[in-house]
Amino acid sequence: MNIIKKTAASFAAAAAIAVSSVMPASAAVRGDLNNDGTIDSFDVVLCRRNIITMFSGGQTDLLADIDGNGSIQINDLVLLQKYVLGTIKEFPQTTTAVTTTTTSAPVVTTTVTTPSGDSYMKKMAADIHIHEESSSTEKKSGVDYGTIEKKTYFSKDAQREKNLNILLPPGYDSSQKYPVMYVFHGIFGSEDSMLDDSMKIQTMLGNLVASGEAEKMIIVFPQMFTTKENIFPAFTNESSRAYDAIREDLENSIMPFMKENYPIKEGRENTAVTGFSMGGREALYVGVTRPQLYGYVGGVCPAPGIFPTVDGNMTHEGCMSPSEFCFGSAPSPYVLMITCTRFDGTVGDAPDSYHDALTQNGVEHIWHQLTDGDHGAISVRAHMYNFLRYVFKAK
Repeated sequence: MNIIKKTAASFAAAAAIAVSSVMPASAAVRGDLNNDGTIDSFDVVLCRRNIITMFSGGQTDLLADIDGNGSIQINDLVLLQKYVLGTIKEFPQTTTAVTTTTTSAPVVTTTVTTPSGDSYMKKMAADIHIHEESSSTEKKSGVDYGTIEKKTYFSKDAQREKNLNILLPPGYDSSQKYPVMYVFHGIFGSEDSMLDDSMKIQTMLGNLVASGEAEKMIIVFPQMFTTKENIFPAFTNESSRAYDAIREDLENSIMPFMKENYPIKEGRENTAVTGFSMGGREALYVGVTRPQLYGYVGGVCPAPGIFPTVDGNMTHEGCMSPSEFCFGSAPSPYVLMITCTRFDGTVGDAPDSYHDALTQNGVEHIWHQLTDGDHGAISVRAHMYNFLRYVFKAK
């Protein structure tokens, strides 16, 4: 029998009366994230961490899915806080959908809009894989997976020191020059987020270089949040502008730092940018507004906010209108690719809005939609596997 008891608990340094439900130790119960048999303020803290982890691209705990809708969102944190404070007595009931299954494999949706003859993008679209090949994420004996260096640089736009990680390619030789890919993390993330083992980026690069499917390249993982103000990442327009400023930080500080310290090839044909969630949004924003700098542009589950819109987290002021989401007379990238999952409870239909705008504006691009992906590593791996195989080969 479940025993309901009142206990004194502290959350965010404030004393509160928490209503806790003692559950059997052997049961996995929604809300009891630390599995101590009690749903209390400690679980609220863990739920908050799960939301931050989800937006930055890490693995999350399904027990944080309080409303049972299959994804972990702000509403889950709100419900858990209300339960602990005693304003609600139970969580929403979950429902199980009954579906029929078939033996056919899921089909990836790939679209190239307004293909220009035998364009490079059209060639890539014909070779898109639903997901990465399983062998591409397995460590193999005798394969060089490169090395990671953590560096600090001075950001002119933030007026402070910032960190970045640099993945040097297999067989790195300082006497040779390499193309550069910039990979952006999700909101609340850091320069370490996209190097999480679940993403497999370092492993995939090593295996694809070893098999001859990818060029040797340097991959840079910057810490995106760029501001002089004493603020922290949040669902606000002020915070979004600090993420948008990665565009200037790249041009004014990161690219000069890379040129000064590493043997890099320059020019748009040797420069790529992609990212996940908020990082996917920023990669698309950077690529579309700076086409003279980036020849290969991607985004995985890109977050809302390039266009003015309203979602469950905030009202986004936007950076441009959908009609401006194009290249005009500027050169289009060799590759422009959006990867997403059909059902994304985190960014909603934001990826579709970018795809629709590009289509309406007649911009050639690849729309890589997974039927069975997620807002996380599954979608990232599918994107990076395809992106890595085709960057820096158009010229």
